[in-house]
Order: sequence, then C-alpha cells, then structure tokens
Amino acid sequence: MKGMLNRKLENPKVRAEFEYRQRFFKLEVQILLALEDRGWSYNDLAKSTGIHRQNIWRDLKNGGLHNASLERVARYAEALGLHAYHFLLNPKQERKVLPQIEKALVFA
Repeated sequence: MKGMLNRKLENPKVRAEFEYRQRFFKLEVQILLALEDRGWSYNDLAKSTGIHRQNIWRDLKNGGLHNASLERVARYAEALGLHAYHFLLNPKQERKVLPQIEKALVFA
C-alpha cells in the first residue's frame, strides 16, 4: 500500500516541485545546524550580517529560503563560518556529482 506522499510524487509536476524545494530545505538545515552549533539566535545572526531579524525569520521558516537572494544566503554562510559555493549543473552532472557531495554532508 502506497502512502499519500508516494502517490502524489507519481505526478511528474509534483515530483519536480518537491525535488526543487528539497534543495532549499537542505540549505536551511545547514544554516540552522550552524546556528545551533554556535548557540546563536536569529538576533545574533541579524547583528552579524546586518540583515533584519524579520527577513532571517522569513527565510528560515516554512521553506522560505527559496525566495532569498544568493547574496543573502552567502552572508548567512559567512557569518556562520561557512563557505557558500554557487555552481550550476546540467542534469547529467547533477546525477553524478550531487550524490557524492551529499554523502559528505550531515543530512545525507
């Protein structure tokens, strides 16, 4: 018996949207884990980045990071001692490279 999620993911449009949002969810998890590791609140991140706390809250709650600019994500990363790497992959590269990268990450 298939669960509701598996049934919905059989629809190619739903699957594509799910996979798109998964990428941003993984970034959010990394940022939130880095905040936790430092013992920082959103206020601490706001002070360090100069980004208004409300914008940080919006970005890191309920999948909002997909609306943030690359610059803002990079500022979060820098403030948290992380390096943001921006690169573009075609589908063939994505299938080959991403599993290797994700294997090295905590949430893989």
